[in-house]
Amino acid sequence: MRFNLRKTFPLLTTKKVFWRGVVEELLWFISGSTNAKVLQEKDIHIWDGNASRDFLDSIGLTSREEGDLGPVYGFQWRHFGARYTDMHTDYTGQGFDQLLDVIDKIKNNPNDRRIILSAWNPSDLKLMALPPCHMFAQFYVANEELSCQMYQRSADMGLGVPFNIASYALLTCMITHVCDLIPGDFIHVLGDFKT
Repeated sequence: MRFNLRKTFPLLTTKKVFWRGVVEELLWFISGSTNAKVLQEKDIHIWDGNASRDFLDSIGLTSREEGDLGPVYGFQWRHFGARYTDMHTDYTGQGFDQLLDVIDKIKNNPNDRRIILSAWNPSDLKLMALPPCHMFAQFYVANEELSCQMYQRSADMGLGVPFNIASYALLTCMITHVCDLIPGDFIHVLGDFKT
């Protein structure tokens, strides 16, 4: 699916999309947090099921504190390769900050074809409450426009996909703003999906 971000924003209008949830979750990812309680305190409950004691126990994460999702999206974006301890640890300076690298490449080497943000880290999958569904984004700069292509390995068309489209379109617009560019296209590639 391709969405033009130049003068429009792809927020589904035939179904209510939890916009505040989209924004808060994206900011939570950007912060590098893995603590679902941060979202719960803002009345965002999209991660509650995967952060519950029962769920964590059911997938073998019995020593994990309730609310600790493990090295999920934000951790991978901001600390890729760091050794995960828990949601309370300060990981400043640990691992590779992919988001910072994306922004740096866009600003300083916009023709680079390796402007990539990945949440998929095979060595950490067993530590995650839920493996990443939207897992890989590549950014392109052409004619002062920033475009993003995101691959989603698993997609729930009715529930998650409208949310994910809005989230990555917003991320693209945010990076565009920081890098003083114009939004281009958001391209969404789906792997396994269900309706």
